[in-house]
Amino acid sequence: MDQFNVFWGVLRYEFRMQIRRSGHLDCFRHREPVFVISHQPWYRPVTSPAADALVYWTAIAHSIQAIVVGIMLADRLPRDRRTRVAELLDTFPGALGARLFGKYLGSTLATLVPVFLIYGLGVGYIIARWHALQVPPLALATFGTIALPGILFIGAWSLACSSVIWTPLYQFLFVGYWFWGNLLPGIGIPSLSETILTPVGEYMCTGFFNQAGREGVCNPGIQGATAVQGVESILLLLALAILAMLALTALLKWQRSWQ
Repeated sequence: MDQFNVFWGVLRYEFRMQIRRSGHLDCFRHREPVFVISHQPWYRPVTSPAADALVYWTAIAHSIQAIVVGIMLADRLPRDRRTRVAELLDTFPGALGARLFGKYLGSTLATLVPVFLIYGLGVGYIIARWHALQVPPLALATFGTIALPGILFIGAWSLACSSVIWTPLYQFLFVGYWFWGNLLPGIGIPSLSETILTPVGEYMCTGFFNQAGREGVCNPGIQGATAVQGVESILLLLALAILAMLALTALLKWQRSWQ
């Protein structure tokens, strides 16, 4: 069987499965863009550019929504094992790697739907508040550079780690890692925070959109970060996501060889 057809078929199946799951949208429901509103209340005269408000919204929304993404994707493989779907899929022709990458992209894209809907609420607020019709293209650019690489990284490692770690334990550890390795300053306790390995997107935020270091735009971002470092961070996150999926494929092949 053509491996691309396997990959594409699994991707579509996983997308439909994940988007229809009970509770998939509940985790994101009723999340108003309060961070943008508190950043620039309607009654206060607009003093900052719309682009700065958009970058601020992208960074702050991603720092919160990424937690939900990691938690939601952590149970995909364990769920297949519980429901015996994994055993059924093993009887079908097609390489394991193609199925896993299809599962990874399909479930991640489905989880991105509510993420992007909530993100769009904030973008709509900025358009209305600043009367800036040029915001939508910039919103795609900020989301694609600040948030998307981190989400792809989180999705791959959530699938890989939850295949060897009890799902509730992984979810607990992931939340701790997100604050320790991304949101808290790297002072005192050794941490990945403020390095190009952090999927929170601080290097992309500062390097692409706030090299001048305007206060509050990246909240606070990485002072002195360059666009080159932003590109390096994106490439590293994507490379590690691919590495996680390759390692997961090798692990599952090894497990199957012992069955």
